[in-house]
Amino acid sequence: MDCESVIYISSQPVVIRVLREVFPAIKLPHVSKMSQYGLRSLFPMEDHAVMGILELLPYLYMIRVRLKETVEAAFLFKPHVVVTVDAKGFSFRFLKKLRASYSVQQLDSPMHFQYVAPSFWAWRGGEARLKCLSQFVDHVLCILPFEEEVCRVNGLAATFVGYPVLEDCLELNLVCLLTS
Repeated sequence: MDCESVIYISSQPVVIRVLREVFPAIKLPHVSKMSQYGLRSLFPMEDHAVMGILELLPYLYMIRVRLKETVEAAFLFKPHVVVTVDAKGFSFRFLKKLRASYSVQQLDSPMHFQYVAPSFWAWRGGEARLKCLSQFVDHVLCILPFEEEVCRVNGLAATFVGYPVLEDCLELNLVCLLTS
């Protein structure tokens, strides 16, 4: 896959490290607060880092504005790949709108990757929700081993990639067990 430019939407540095190793010349403008990685943020993450219904209400207008700005910036950047990390509320709306923008212009949409599968396993009937994702997500990068198979059975391309922070913790626990 030709992968010279990527839009990365997250506040986590986890995927940046991997992308930089695999594609050293990659251009990564994104929505995040990680300028130490040499990336440019479209806006402060605090503008949409809100949890809960009541806490969300005062920020709804700002979030809608930031979503529109993000879609416009991504469309102008013309990425080969879009990687979103978690933050389903923002990420999935962004992916739907970006795909729609490409469709209206009759252009081929970039590949859309979602790192961290939705917690379908935590909700009754949650697996059925996965079928809808294939309309705007091309591939899910799963952090839990069982998620890959469930995604595939429900028509969504997926790969188990793990989660570096979790793996580091498990490795640290193993080292502690072996040295004690």
